[in-house]
Amino acid sequence: MNRLLIVFISLTFISKVGAQSSTFVVADSLYRVGNFSKAIKAYEKLENSSYANTQIAKSYKALGNSKKAIVNYEKALAVDSLNTLVLYDYGKLLFSTGKPQKSLTIFEKLKAKDTLNPNFHYQIGLAKEALQKEDFLSAYKTVFQLDSQHQKSIYKLIVYHLKHKEFEKAAAFINVGLKNNADDAKVIGFNAQLLYALKQHRKALFWFEKLIDRKKATQYVYEKAAFSAYRVGKILKSIAYYEEALKRDQGNYFYHSQLAKLYYQDGVVKKAEHHASQSILAKMIDTSGDYYILGLVAFDRKEHGSAMKLFSRALEENPDYEAAQFQLALCADSYYSDLKATLKTYERFLEKFPEAKLDKQKIIRTRIRELKAEIHLKSE
Repeated sequence: MNRLLIVFISLTFISKVGAQSSTFVVADSLYRVGNFSKAIKAYEKLENSSYANTQIAKSYKALGNSKKAIVNYEKALAVDSLNTLVLYDYGKLLFSTGKPQKSLTIFEKLKAKDTLNPNFHYQIGLAKEALQKEDFLSAYKTVFQLDSQHQKSIYKLIVYHLKHKEFEKAAAFINVGLKNNADDAKVIGFNAQLLYALKQHRKALFWFEKLIDRKKATQYVYEKAAFSAYRVGKILKSIAYYEEALKRDQGNYFYHSQLAKLYYQDGVVKKAEHHASQSILAKMIDTSGDYYILGLVAFDRKEHGSAMKLFSRALEENPDYEAAQFQLALCADSYYSDLKATLKTYERFLEKFPEAKLDKQKIIRTRIRELKAEIHLKSE
């Protein structure tokens, strides 16, 4: 009887293991072909294990459900807290979902297990940079020391040195990046930026054109290539590149202005006229001019209160709008009964625009003297 019971239990166990093994095979095959929802259901039928929970987490991640992916990575780690692969994926997911502090904790833990893994240091650098920690750069430097082929860390080091105008250091990392991969579009772009910053426009143009030829050019690339071409006397190229930049930002008055000058220089008068007109129209996107015009209309109608509000609004949009500041002072003179308040508006004009045209300065200074005299007489 006991022998029969043992045989029965053994057969049941073998059957169960076989079923589990079969389910694993089905779940894995579904996962491999990208049928993630069905794969999840298959893995859920299995016993709670680090592998099954990890695969469920990866499936949810592939489906774009980061929240459920994180939950299942945590279930996997509850079973096997030292699993390096799970910790690595979990840490990366934490960072990508805006949890840099948790990500940093995970990768510091991984670094303690393997200090020579450059990717652990790279992820630490990303997390520290996101947390605005001062020592984030040292992590990227460590990556580079461990593996000079690590292009992503090279990008980070180049960007930092370019930003801080440490051009020699930037150039050194750019050279390594190009040796690693001469076709790396990012490093090519960084090299073009460096040469542009150094005002070596002929060389900068050569590198910008590498990106243009590879169909990797952005609006920024076309704009800087256009300016570099202009500086080395290649007018037709400069026109072509500004036109390309304009396609990507049709309301950019600067591009219209540059094209107007270049077309005029090339003798294409109609196009020069067109772009000059478009430049003026594009500049009207700044609404301060509209408020200024409305203020003048109100002032002519002697609606001085409304006019002052409109001139003030124009100055909110553009604090350096000299004409609006001048009209505001004249308007206040007609609106305020308080001489001291009126005086302040005139004095404010001189404070903001000490180098205004002489005719305006004469009007302002004359009126200031008159107001001071009136205030003095009233006080007596």
